[in-house]
Amino acid sequence: MEPAEMYKGWIIQSQKVFYVEAWDACGNRHVAVQNAKTEEEALELAKQWIDKYESKPPKTAIDEPRPFGDIIDMPF
Repeated sequence: MEPAEMYKGWIIQSQKVFYVEAWDACGNRHVAVQNAKTEEEALELAKQWIDKYESKPPKTAIDEPRPFGDIIDMPF
């Protein structure tokens, strides 16, 4: 993460975010990987997310979809 800076009274800060696309039988899912330091680590975190996602019980009709995908923020 880059140091924060001030701009017109706003504090702004940039950070690298790897964007991983994963497709399953239901369509396209977009996964933002925030804590990865390399592309390889981003792919490993995405694989862990897939494992975790597949272990969840199936969604019901009342579950709301996430139009922008899920965000991964794993601290390991």
